[in-house]
Amino acid sequence: MNKILSLILLPIFAFAFSLSVNSGVDAGKSYTILNLSDENDFECVEQLLAYNTKRYVCMLDDDGLVNINDIDLTLMDIRYKKQDGKIFLVILPKANSRLYNFENKLYENKEIFKNEARIGKKFSIYVDQNLKEFDTNVENGVNFAPLFDEMLLPTIGALDFSKAPIENTDSNDIDIYIAMKRSYENAMYQRSFSESSQAIQRYPNSIFASEFLLYRLRSMNKILEKNEKIDEDIDYTNISEEGKQWMRKFSADENFPEVLYLVANSYIKLSLLSDAKYIMDILSTEHSRSNFAHLTMLDYADEIYKNSKTTEARKLYENVLYSAGDLDIASRAALSLASASIDKNKAKEAKDYILKILNANAKYLLNNEEKSMSLAQTFTDEKMPEIAIKIYEIIVENRNSKNENYEVALKNLGVLLVDMKDVDKAYAYLKRYEEEYRYGDYLAEIENALDRLLFERDDENATAMHDHYLFLMKKYGHNDIGIKALLSEIELNFKEKKYDAILQYTNEIKDLNLTKGMEYIGDSALALAQQSIRANDCQKLINLLEAYDINSLELPQFKLHSCYVRTARYEKALSLSRSRAKDENPEDRVEWLIKLASDFRQAKRYEESLTAANDALALGAELPYSDPSPALFDRFYSLLKLDRFTDAIRTLQAIDELRGQDFKRVEAYDILASYSFSKNDFANATIYAKKALSMATAAGADIFSPDLNFLYATAAMKMENLDDALDEARYILSLKLKPAEQCRALNLVADIYIMQSRSDLAKPYLEKCVKSSDQNEYKSLCEASLKMLQK
Repeated sequence: MNKILSLILLPIFAFAFSLSVNSGVDAGKSYTILNLSDENDFECVEQLLAYNTKRYVCMLDDDGLVNINDIDLTLMDIRYKKQDGKIFLVILPKANSRLYNFENKLYENKEIFKNEARIGKKFSIYVDQNLKEFDTNVENGVNFAPLFDEMLLPTIGALDFSKAPIENTDSNDIDIYIAMKRSYENAMYQRSFSESSQAIQRYPNSIFASEFLLYRLRSMNKILEKNEKIDEDIDYTNISEEGKQWMRKFSADENFPEVLYLVANSYIKLSLLSDAKYIMDILSTEHSRSNFAHLTMLDYADEIYKNSKTTEARKLYENVLYSAGDLDIASRAALSLASASIDKNKAKEAKDYILKILNANAKYLLNNEEKSMSLAQTFTDEKMPEIAIKIYEIIVENRNSKNENYEVALKNLGVLLVDMKDVDKAYAYLKRYEEEYRYGDYLAEIENALDRLLFERDDENATAMHDHYLFLMKKYGHNDIGIKALLSEIELNFKEKKYDAILQYTNEIKDLNLTKGMEYIGDSALALAQQSIRANDCQKLINLLEAYDINSLELPQFKLHSCYVRTARYEKALSLSRSRAKDENPEDRVEWLIKLASDFRQAKRYEESLTAANDALALGAELPYSDPSPALFDRFYSLLKLDRFTDAIRTLQAIDELRGQDFKRVEAYDILASYSFSKNDFANATIYAKKALSMATAAGADIFSPDLNFLYATAAMKMENLDDALDEARYILSLKLKPAEQCRALNLVADIYIMQSRSDLAKPYLEKCVKSSDQNEYKSLCEASLKMLQK
């Protein structure tokens, strides 16, 4: 049996729910397996539809799951819907299928049986063209669950790299491998070098042979890099020679790129740059995504930069910066580019590169503090103190007084912040220096900066005032000074109309029970609600109304009602329109009655909707500048729902007279045609469908096609107006149709020809329908009709 397995990963939901699809080919036919799992129980059911087709519905709680789009696959379609706090996944198989509940865990149960429960944590749906969907021939036998009383859990020992069991009982090579690895990871490179050398001699055929050689190479590189003294005489030639031996012996090893890097680095140290470049090219082409390819580029670029090949070096730095996936490697490239830019007196260019590091990987600057300190001084000299401050701040916040650069960085940080008029931060860092260095070398400079700081506070500077209040809030918390700073900050934001900033303190104000603060919160929420309704931002308005105690009477009532409807707050919309239906202003009262009629209809309270619409029409008729005609539509729809067909027709006639070319008339006639058809009143169905189609064509709208065309053609066929039905059915085929609609139209044309006893003309349409690749009910009808004609 030939099988091809491919894995398609569909969206993974938030929390623990997951959905995945496996698909492949078995005996030349495709199959698909859909897997659903969650940490909580959920329900999956199988439903049998018409024509022996199935669908599966799985339902789980909507706990903030992200949305997924509907998915169409070769053997199944997946539809997604949220409703009433639930997530519904509807799976529509296009071939024979099975639903399995895999809640049972095979090795945790002595009794093995088929789980047919609809509730579980894991389900699979198997769709396979080879399945016999409704095979009733079941093998005879006793339906019982076999017991495995003495069943042992599966176990397996250690495996080698070929996944074969390791049978050698001598595990000393494992012990020395672990010791060697631990020594290297603890930066004890001489010990790891010694241990790896011993392991190579004692266990030449060990499964760890490649690792022993690799750790020897790594250890030699670290020892030479740090200039450590060692008894054995080694140099970079040893790394290059042993590295080449390793590569010949372990060409398929996953560590191959690292060994290439070690050899290339040794060539660079030995000034064999052409050999190093050759290996760099191999890494760049064959292992382009490897970090070692990028490290080799950087080492090579550093070396040629020293030899004045600055242009070529910069290209390599830029290549690494924009292609490396490792932040540290990309940061090293950016730092090298910054240094190169400074060498060319391009400080602004260097600033851009440093900002990349500061924004994405700021702590990388701690790897080379001397260089970082030099860069900070350069940016200070170049009048870019904001960059220098960020560099000094990284060092200060991640080091302590034992660090050799810490004192200078702390002093420079405080002084620069004074120059930048960042009062509170400057004061904090300057006082920090005084506390940590009572006899420091820079106390005089610190005192001078503190003296200057006293004259920097400017109460007219709103930004400085904000910073000052925030500093006090953080420093004093919820004591008297902190609370005063909080209220001052809110008051300043209110003066500046920064209402969103004020609402960020809502929970804190409530917890502290600050009356004045709550007044600012309420006024800010109202101001934002007024802004939102002016900006037509209904969602923000509703969020504010639901989160804060806002007097809705202070908002424009008609716009408020519109926002309730647009955000599906229908009950609130109905409540508002009912409360205003007796407005003193008669023109406003008509508008509210129109809205009330619509709201009642939305709530399916059709009698009340009809009453409100009649009241709006009656009152509006008495007012010269009032237009109550929109209420006619609600009256029309309500009358149809109440099966008052004659009254509905009269209302529609009034709509025709009053609303002119209003597009909603097309919708009204469409609904009327559907209503007539549902009542088997095919004569009226054809009349109203034809009129709706004519009006839609005149308006240049096709949103009712092809459903309305199908209704007209079908009703005409029911009336035995076969010529009209045939013309319309042929016209439908000229439209842009979905596959199912195409099959439906072909089947309709064929049915009409059959009714005309013209089977020879029907056959081509049925054959074309049957050839459709889409599986739908109309294709099945075509197949049945074609078989009848062929008998």
